[in-house]
This record gives sequence, C-alpha cells and structure tokens, in this order.
Amino acid sequence: MSEHFSNPVTSALRAYATTFPEVSEGASCVNRAFKARKKNFLFVGEKDDGSCKVMLKLGPSLADAVELSRVDSRVEAGKSGWATIRFGASEPPDLALLKRWVDESYRLLAPKSLVKLL
Repeated sequence: MSEHFSNPVTSALRAYATTFPEVSEGASCVNRAFKARKKNFLFVGEKDDGSCKVMLKLGPSLADAVELSRVDSRVEAGKSGWATIRFGASEPPDLALLKRWVDESYRLLAPKSLVKLL
C-alpha cells in the first residue's frame, strides 16, 4: 500500500486523519480505511484516472451535507449518516469543510475513551 496519495486533497486528509489518537490505516476494497481501534471513520480512494472519493459519517453536519448535495452533484448524503464526496484534480472540494467532517466522523465513531483525549 502506497504511503501517499497523488491528489493534494486526499493527501492532506490522510495526514489529518492520522493525527487523531490511535488511528491506523488499512485497505478496504479499493479505498484506504482510517480507523480508531476497530471503528472505521474515514474511507479515501483514488483511481488511476485521477478521480477521488471520500466517505465519512456525519451527525450534526448531515443536514448541511444534504443541503450541499442539492447544489453540488459531487456530494451524496445518505439517511444512515454516511456522506460521499467525489471529485477530480480539476475540481477540488473545500478542504477546510472536509477536515471538519473528518473530525466529526472521528468523534462519532471512535471509542469515547479516545474522543476524550482530543
């Protein structure tokens, strides 16, 4: 498994996700999975054609993701709380927003003992 992504956004998300307590990185299908102990909170994937996909769990921000999905076809928000963002190198999403969502996903899914360390 490669230690880096070629897209600056996915690379930045990998670096950010690994700063959280007890995060490990592994493979899940064609994606890279980031988990705290045994709880996956982020999936990031890149294809050879340069397209990227980010999947994470949202709670309080789910309504914002649903609203965003109405005006941005790259965003999908499911009823179960998982959001998917697809993009290419020429159309990067807002990195600050994705980082906030990664933080939220970690806080929702990581064991509470780890969340207390933040």
